[in-house]
Formats: sequence, structure tokens, C-alpha cells
Amino acid sequence: MTIPYRNPIFHDEGKSTYAGDFELTDQALKNYKVARDKFGTTEIDLPTGSSFTVKDYQYRLDDGSVGMHFVPVSNNDSIMGPDKIYKSGFYYIDEFLRKKMNLKPEEPIYALINYFHPELNKGKLTELLAPTSEKIEMGFTHLGAYYGKGYTTNAPMLYHWHRFGVTGEANQTVFGYPANVQIISLKGVPQATVNKNLRYVDVCLNSGVEFPSKDAQIYKHAKFRPVDINTALMFYRDWINYETYLHTDDSWNTYCAAHKTLVATIALNLPHNLASFQEVYGTSEGADLFEKFKLFYNNVIGPDPGFLPTDETYFEPVWKQQGLTADQISPFTLEEYNAYENARIAGTINSFKGKKPLPPNKATCWAAQTSADVIFDIVQVYADMLDVGPIISSAVILGFMDTIDDRMGISKLTYLWHAMPIVDKLMMAHANIYAAKDSDNYLKTTFEELVVAYGGTNDTSNNLDEELKKLKSFKGILEFIKSDPIPKAIAAWALLGVVSHWDDIIKTGTLTATDAYVKFMEACKEDMEKAKALYIKDPSKIEFNTPPAIAHLICNGMYEPDEFVTLTEVCTIIDITEAQLKTS
Repeated sequence: MTIPYRNPIFHDEGKSTYAGDFELTDQALKNYKVARDKFGTTEIDLPTGSSFTVKDYQYRLDDGSVGMHFVPVSNNDSIMGPDKIYKSGFYYIDEFLRKKMNLKPEEPIYALINYFHPELNKGKLTELLAPTSEKIEMGFTHLGAYYGKGYTTNAPMLYHWHRFGVTGEANQTVFGYPANVQIISLKGVPQATVNKNLRYVDVCLNSGVEFPSKDAQIYKHAKFRPVDINTALMFYRDWINYETYLHTDDSWNTYCAAHKTLVATIALNLPHNLASFQEVYGTSEGADLFEKFKLFYNNVIGPDPGFLPTDETYFEPVWKQQGLTADQISPFTLEEYNAYENARIAGTINSFKGKKPLPPNKATCWAAQTSADVIFDIVQVYADMLDVGPIISSAVILGFMDTIDDRMGISKLTYLWHAMPIVDKLMMAHANIYAAKDSDNYLKTTFEELVVAYGGTNDTSNNLDEELKKLKSFKGILEFIKSDPIPKAIAAWALLGVVSHWDDIIKTGTLTATDAYVKFMEACKEDMEKAKALYIKDPSKIEFNTPPAIAHLICNGMYEPDEFVTLTEVCTIIDITEAQLKTS
């Protein structure tokens, strides 16, 4: 049964399908500590002793089922197929992608490759969602690109050495590092043309791409500056011109997913021909930049034969399909960008008279995620109230408070101010399900459960009436939070809406968990938008981030790309050492 707002892929209850001629070996499954019919899923243990499973690495297959299509690859070895003939290590993935993209033999391949950790397939919520856990990124920890013939591009530039990188060698583990493969398409444009343009931009931006140097392992805390089309086009121009700031200012460096997001946004908005460059960058500057692009590109791939007139691409870019003008998407100068960014950080943007960019969701391939987006994704996949219950779901939301405070530089009270309206509605959903069944004891029992869930202890001092009296005696709820032990104070705050609407809740009677869930999701839409609108005031902190899982989320309908852009997840590449032909 399809439930509104609940992702039908991650929460699919049917048997997983594993398509294709190949399957994982018994040894590979043993290494990953997962059953054959559970590969690509995660089992989550709850404090109650029960558990549930989400299909967090899987995707929709051609027949409509949910699962994975395995395609073996190899950096060094040949692969024997169903015909018992050995083919090159890239033969099967290239053949598969050419069929999926309807490409001619001479037309280029370009696809995203999204690497994940299958070994992270079981655990407690507290373990899986710990700040240092890879599950905060859904277990997806790298996003690269594939050109065909075994060649990949990544940020950092030499990550995986331009090879598949699906072995334990690349991941520094005893098991593999599989990757889901995704196709980027643009409405009304032949796939071959899209692929050509993606490769032009990728070749240039990948040449010398620099990873944020502070800590290569915590890209979650790296800034992503070119989140809007105006800044992205500025970045491309200045990269081709080798402007110093892009190579000396660490905040302009791009980690893996930011790099590929930037590539896609530029490629889908800038056909590579003289007229298009002039339209975007101006008659004189555009002509000069197009010549510099060709020189840059030829320096990377070699001058023979180099970029020829027949290599030019022509199509209607995203910005035109959206009905925008060249003036609206025109790139910043660095001075214009700095003036805008300074005004934004200072909180004076409303009175700022200089050039402003389009919103991040205009003309970009997909908008960069806010911290609220990241939390919402995690909660929907691993702590959805239908799986864990509203109390645990609310505790997970509150559990991100320290992480987001550190990431964005907002106060914990500010985080609470935006999180608690959502928590309030979760507890309203809880009351809709349970209150009428035991109206005499509901508030006392639920308060005690909340105190424990929020990190407190269950003792005789837990008294909801006392906490509510304290709350009412203060001028504002923030003063109350400052004055009282956090678990008790927040537990009382969480139940404030339930107490205020108690008579209506009891009168309405018991709702099913599904009906309460849909009602909750409808009610918290505005709260989510307000949370997404939070902005940083410290330029060293992080406001926008594009996690490696972004492409997988888009493919599975969890996050929306531009209306004219489509991402499709088509297969999973595994190393030939972990693959075997199906026996039946």
C-alpha cells in the first residue's frame, strides 16, 4: 500500500529483486555480513527489541520492482560472460549503459557513480546515526563520474586513480566498495548531446580539482559556494581563466559531490559553442572564453585532433527552458559576489543594492541541501514515525542539535526554536494514536517516556504538571529552557500542544498510525520551509552542502531536481572478484 509522503522505495515491503546475469558470491556476502536477499538494505534495531528494514541502497528497476541490477567490472582482469567468452573489464558496464542511453558506438558515455558501504547494514539507531557514522550520509560516501572504457573522474582528482575503485584497495577495507550508476538527462535533448557537454565541463573542472584541505574525511563540514547559477557560471569562467582565488582560498575547493553538482549545473546551462558562450558571458568576453575553453580542453585531452567544430553542442539549456533571461543568469564578478555574500552574512541583504543571484533552485540541476534537508532525509529513511514511533523520531531530530550548532554556528536555542514545532506535531500524532485509548494515564506515561528518550532518567521527580507550571510562569519558553534540566524541559515543551488541544484530541478519538502520519506530514510543511530558511552569520560555518547521497536521493524521489532534469539509477557495479554468473 502506498502511503502519502512515505518513500515507496526505501520503505518497500516486497521481496527485493536482483536483476542481471551476475550475482554476488557467497564469500562477498559473508564479508559484508548480509544475507543474499538482504543486500542493499539496512536492518535497524529498536530499544523495544524489535527491528525493521529499509532498502536504503536499492532503487526502482525496469519491471517496477525494487532492488539492484549487478554489473561486474574490473580494473585489470577480463570477465567471462554468459556466452563463456572473456571480455574486457569495462565491456559489460559500457554495453549496459549504451543500451540504456540509446547511444551509437561512437557516441560518448557519461554517468554518475555513487559509492556506498554495504557492510553498514545492521545496528541500533544510536549507533547508525552517531555524528561520526557514515549512515548520516546514508552510507554513500563518494560521488564520481564514469566516461566509459574503465575511466572515472573524482574529487580529489587522483582518488581511485581514474579507475573503477570498487575494490577494498580503493576503500582500504577487506571488502569491496560498490557503486550505483546514475544517468543525467535533460528534457528534449538527445542523451549523446547531454553526455558530450557533461564531459566537456567535467574534463575542465576535474583538471586540478582541489579538495577542501582542512580535513579530507569530513567533507560534511566543507563549504559549497557555487550553489546558484550566477556563482556557478562565475566559477567556470574563472576556472578556465585560472583565477588565483579558486586555488588559494580553501572555501572555494569542491569535495566529490559538490564537484559533480557544479559540473552538472554548468553543463546543462551552457552549450559549448561560440554563440552560447557570448549569450551567457557577453559578446567579447564570451568569444575570448570560448577560445580559452578550447585551449584548456585540448591541453587536457591532447591537441590531436583537439576540439573541432563538429564537437560543438547545441541545445536549449535549463535556464531557457525555465523561461529565464541571459541577464538573470549572468555570472558575478568576484567583487560583486563578495559584496553580496558580505551583505548576506551581515544580515543586511534586504537593503543591499548590488547584484543578487537567482535562488539556488533556479536553473541549477538540483539545489544544494540545507541542514534541514539533511535531517529530514535521515529521519524519513531511518527514523520515520511509522517505523520507530513519534517519540523516538522526535528524539532523533533533537539528537542533531549539537551537530547543527557546530556546523552552522547557530545557537542550540535557535535550533530548538525551529525543531520543536515539528516535535510538537509529532507528539500530536502520537496523541491522536494513543491518547483516547488510555486518557487517564496518557500524559503521565508519555512524559516519562519522553524524558528518558531525551536523555533523562525515569524517577519520581518527573512531574509534567510541575514542568508545565514552571513553563507558564516564565515570560518566554527560551527562558524556561535555560532554567530547567533539559530533558524535562523539552519533554514538557514537546507535550504543550497536546495539553492545549487535549479536549479536541479525546473528542476526535483514535486515529490509525497511517492517518496520524499523513496528518503530521501535512501539518509540518510550513515548519520545514522555515527551518530550511535558516542562514549562517559566521562565514566560516556551513549553510549549504551537497552530500554524496544526493544523486541517490533524487533517483529515489526523496529530493527534487530541476523540473527539466531527470536522474535515473540503472545498475550497481561490483568488482569481478565479488561477482559470479547466476546458476539459474
